[in-house]
Amino acid sequence: MMIKLYAIFHLNLAYFSIEEDQRREVVKRCYWPLLRLARRFNFPFGIDASGYTLEQIQAIDRSWIAELRFLINDGPCEFVGSGYAQVIAPLGPAEVNAANLRLGNQIYEKLLSVVPEVALVNEQAYSAGILQHYIDAGYKAVTMEWDNPARFHPEWELEWRYLPQYACGQHGEKIEPVSDHTKRFGFFIATGEDASQAINRAQKFIDSHEIEIGACN
Repeated sequence: MMIKLYAIFHLNLAYFSIEEDQRREVVKRCYWPLLRLARRFNFPFGIDASGYTLEQIQAIDRSWIAELRFLINDGPCEFVGSGYAQVIAPLGPAEVNAANLRLGNQIYEKLLSVVPEVALVNEQAYSAGILQHYIDAGYKAVTMEWDNPARFHPEWELEWRYLPQYACGQHGEKIEPVSDHTKRFGFFIATGEDASQAINRAQKFIDSHEIEIGACN
């Protein structure tokens, strides 16, 4: 079985440890190198950002937004949506969740000329009640971690994460889940390994599987 490996980079200028006066530096030192990487090597990765984050970047550096728009519409990248703000959906009222996704799409279309079809579940906090909101907002798939749900379902076989699946809502609605691997990210953060070590670990994973490098779609 051929496994398709993908990467999604999550951008969040509202992150609690980023002060407002640091946002320009984050765009310069973190977000610009990401776009240059995509253009230079034609890497087909996903980029996720809330509508709020895009508005803040637009106010700081309009050329970054223009470059992202090009890479999404005419380049190798795919945009992954998450709403206007990083709302933890299972904790919010239904009306707030619906409005969050709707307003996010309005910003995406305004700034990037795109309405995304894949959504990142905010904070990876899932419940069956949130699926209809994503479907109503036009999303065809959501990206959600496999690791933590699998901890509470020991009967799940490891290989199931690589098979076609559906996430089911409260009333029988379905949407395709795209599994992400949060343990890889957590290991990188917790151990303080450098980039070369992280790349070597990723290469070992690729070498041990039959993998095709591709975008989220």
